[in-house]
Amino acid sequence: MLPCPFILPAALLLDILAGDPPNRFHPVCLIGWCARHMEPLARRLWGGTFTAGMAAALGTCAAAWCACAAFLLPFSFFPSPRILWIPAVLVIYICMAPRGLAEHARLVANALRAGNDGAARHAVSMIVGRDTERLDRHGIARAAIESVAENLTDGVFSTLFWATAGFLAGGASGAAFAALTHRVFNILDAMWGKKNDRYRHFGTFAARTDDALNFIPARLILPCISLAALLVKGASARRALTTGWTFRRAHASPNSAWSEAAFAGALGLRIGGPVSYKGIPADYPWIGDGRTEATVSDLALAIRLMWMTALMGTLVFSLLLLFIPRF
Repeated sequence: MLPCPFILPAALLLDILAGDPPNRFHPVCLIGWCARHMEPLARRLWGGTFTAGMAAALGTCAAAWCACAAFLLPFSFFPSPRILWIPAVLVIYICMAPRGLAEHARLVANALRAGNDGAARHAVSMIVGRDTERLDRHGIARAAIESVAENLTDGVFSTLFWATAGFLAGGASGAAFAALTHRVFNILDAMWGKKNDRYRHFGTFAARTDDALNFIPARLILPCISLAALLVKGASARRALTTGWTFRRAHASPNSAWSEAAFAGALGLRIGGPVSYKGIPADYPWIGDGRTEATVSDLALAIRLMWMTALMGTLVFSLLLLFIPRF
């Protein structure tokens, strides 16, 4: 049976080898299905209020916990408690998606490399929320790089952090529940964390909880990206650290700029800037002080840096599991 420091590497290796499960069987899609049914129920009881959104979010999270408990329960009857590490690895694996992120970004890169800007715009529209119809090649590459950097925190690093914290607090089952809790609120934020009339109040609880869960990982990822850049040819570790710190607040989100600024520095780019959402302009600040003309080579470098950061984070958190005693 694998010792505890290998739980995180096992989950990452499983993602690398297997990738995401099919959508109809993917637990993330099932969480989204549950949330879509919780929303109208909560709205019927409390309207579009903060209370309704909180009830729907907690109800979705409770449903996910029940499903996780049912998955873990059969393994708890084995004599050795270490058998619980098997389902824990599977839960952590479904909560992180570096391979899926890399594959989506690579679709954009391949389309740009082939000179098919239309296909590249369509591919990048699958991973960003902004309008993509008028993006030129540089804008497409910048948008994809921003998505890789931001989702590295949300979809990989935070999962590693919460799985580690959960394991230290409650063993293998604690790792599974903590990673799943973060993933649930990450999904709910994507669904409900919109600043429009429908979700301005309803989505506040999910959005703020997601911000809170990503707060520490977003700050820990800056030195991790810098260390990873040391091992990626063409990336600058020094600029990743200095630009990441300088522009750490250059985003409406309290967490997003940390990784985006680090990537901008590592790649020598300036990302972010004015965009539009459904035709409505959003005058976001630029992040970084490098080139705005991002290329397909920069995107390929960002994908390599994402993988190296995921590996570095897995190593660091695994060492914490090895040397820090459980509570």
